[in-house]
Amino acid sequence: MLSSSELRPLRSGAEAYPFADDLHQVVYKLFNLRANGSLGKRVTLHQDADGNSEVLLADATLADTLDKLVLLSDAGAHPTEILGLSEDGNFLIAKQPLAAPYVDFKKDRIAATAAMLALVPLFTRLNREIAVFWLRGESWIVCDLHNGNVMRNRENKPTIIDALVGRLPDHFIRRHTWAAEAAEDGRALRLGLPKPVRRAFGEGVSDEDL
Repeated sequence: MLSSSELRPLRSGAEAYPFADDLHQVVYKLFNLRANGSLGKRVTLHQDADGNSEVLLADATLADTLDKLVLLSDAGAHPTEILGLSEDGNFLIAKQPLAAPYVDFKKDRIAATAAMLALVPLFTRLNREIAVFWLRGESWIVCDLHNGNVMRNRENKPTIIDALVGRLPDHFIRRHTWAAEAAEDGRALRLGLPKPVRRAFGEGVSDEDL
């Protein structure tokens, strides 16, 4: 159990313990290093031998979680500053501006996803909803956008304060039309290029994508 005489504890999530500094209007998030050596969560796309695809959650390493925090911040989610490790080495500490609750969850989630230039692909047949964005010269997926991860920033605009991030694998892009189109659209959106023009629905699309 964590406590503080100066900071206000907020509701803990699956990865971190947040504390609000109301005087300075910031939140400190403590990601705890678990007994098995994991720190936080990561997301991957998996495809079995039968071609069925699903989103899987797994334990993350310190490097995974550091990468995720930087990716989200750079993509346009809520700004995050990485402060470092606690003195005992048991916690990774990050800092964010204090956010306010969402107004309309569905509308705010759409706006917050758009703010980080992420697109929700259609017809994925996945077990979780994902969005795709382009950064660092490659495509990424973001998920876990539940009502605890969508809030309003200081400008009262919807923002994603936390989420799970993973790569959109090349073999998904090669095999699935939805992945190829999302990757292409995400790149164009990030670089300010015209949206790609495609053939009519069903033309040249494999049966498994229809």
